[in-house]
This record gives sequence, structure tokens and C-alpha cells, in this order.
Amino acid sequence: MISRSHVRLAVLSMVAMLAVSTLGAAQGEVASGTASAQGEAASGTAEAAACPSSSAPADPAYLTDPADLTDPADPADETDSTASTDVTAPADSTGGASAAEVHSWGTPAWCAEFDDQLDPADWVIYDSAGHDGQGRRSPDQLFIGNGSLYLYGRADGTTAGLGSRHSQVYGRWETRVRMYEGADSYHPIALLWPDGGGGGVHSATGEEIDFLGVMDRPGRWRANFYLETPQGEEQSYSEADMTTWHTYAVENSPGGVVGYLDGREWFRSSRSTRSPMSACLQLDWFPGHGGPGEAWMEVDWLRVYPLDPGGTGGGTG
Repeated sequence: MISRSHVRLAVLSMVAMLAVSTLGAAQGEVASGTASAQGEAASGTAEAAACPSSSAPADPAYLTDPADLTDPADPADETDSTASTDVTAPADSTGGASAAEVHSWGTPAWCAEFDDQLDPADWVIYDSAGHDGQGRRSPDQLFIGNGSLYLYGRADGTTAGLGSRHSQVYGRWETRVRMYEGADSYHPIALLWPDGGGGGVHSATGEEIDFLGVMDRPGRWRANFYLETPQGEEQSYSEADMTTWHTYAVENSPGGVVGYLDGREWFRSSRSTRSPMSACLQLDWFPGHGGPGEAWMEVDWLRVYPLDPGGTGGGTG
């Protein structure tokens, strides 16, 4: 697999030529009449994209050629919860399975395959202070290359994040992500944040689902599933190697929340969120929690499904 130093060289050699368009995603932005997201995600009225079937991309050796990079146009506290679960999870999966395929979720209502520029009708790109006011989230730290989205965190805490404008109350979400060897003070996050949740560490509605999070572990990322509802917090953990490809998924229904890692259940709760939720992708900086330096997060795709293949999950924006 290509090293972090090769990726850094390829990307930084392009910085002088790339001009990232800021999409006016200041913290607390109101979009389509709905203010939302710790990660500033906003619900909108964009049409659903045509979504292909899942497929695994090749290793990104193309990143050694800077010409292949193009320019694309908050999670919970990491503290121990008061009410937690520790569901048995896969120890070191290869990342070859998708929950949508294993459990027959059908066709996505919306997806992002990252084959082209980010559409402002689909995304809010962060341009604001970082998680808990630490560092900064900048559009300059997002890159697209050969079917993947890259979030790049610099040693000074300048990093990236973005939120989908497509929300639903109940439904299913899945993404395919890997990290490159780098500073473990950076945490990859894929989360659901409520519309109207605000821009703080905790949402205004007391709801959040991190279907990919990280708990502190010296020298290594430890995958974490985190659920917050007005009834309390619950968590689960996995020892999966986060520098290899894995799929992370969640189902939110009136009967509760189920989390999946590589198609296998690793979290379950009878509680669920009840607000329209949007998916956010973030590379958050936690100075003092892990070693300093740079980090890269690669996202192959993000897909949003209705609650059942023949019905709806409360409606997607």
C-alpha cells in the first residue's frame, strides 16, 4: 500500500495549482430553511443520485501522479459514557463485506461515489473552527482522486469535514473508509447529526450517532460506535485495523439502532434518534490525545438507504 509520505508529496505538489471553492458553509449556516449539524450539515432538496452497486477500488497508486488529483469544488466527546455496551465485534476483518449487500437493503435513496467534483446541492463543506474549537476545518484540505475523497489533516490542526444535505428520520447509512499510517491525534468520524442540531460538541436535541468513531488508544486508532439520545449514551468498540478498508453502517428505526462493521453487527440498542439526521464525514483533531503530525482519511463512498427496500426511512432531502 502506498505510504503516507508518498500521498503527502503527491497532494502538496498540487496545492499551488488547486483553487478550492468555498461553499459558504460557516458554522450555524441556514440551508434550505434548516439549520443543522455539529459538522454544519444541512438538509436540502437536491434530487437523489443514481447509485451503482458496491465495488472495491484498487489501491491508490495513482496518487504518486499529482495530475490525478482534483479539487472538490461534530462528533461526540471521546469520554467514557455513563451507559455503555461492549458488543462482540470482528477483531480484524478484511473489509470485504457491505451491510447493504449482506442484509439486502436494496437500492440507495442517495449516494456519493466521489467520481467527480462535490456538488454544493449535495454537500456543505466546512470552513470554520475545528472540533471543540481546536484547529480549523478548511475546504483546502479536501481532495478527490480516481473515485475517492481524501481528508487531509496538517500538523497544525488544519483539517477537513463536510456534511450531506440529504436527511431522513429513520433509515440506513453506510460508508467505506480507511486511514493511512499517521498521527493518532486525528480521528476519522462518520456520524449522523440532527437537522437544527447546532454547531457544538453536543447537539441541541441531545442526539448523535457516530457509526465510525475513534476512542483513544496510544499508538493506534480503536474503532468506536457511539449513540447519544436524550435517554443517555451507549458505545461499542472494535480492534479492527483502521488502516485497511472497512465498511461502517448504521440502521436507525423506531425499534432501536444497530451498527455494522463489514456487514457484521457490532452494536445494538433499543434506543433511537427521532429527528431528521444527515451524514457527516470529518477528520477531527484532538491535540494531546495521541501523537502529533499529519493524517489522511480516504472515503470510497457514502450511501443512504430507506428503512426498508420497498418503503421510506422518513424521507430523504
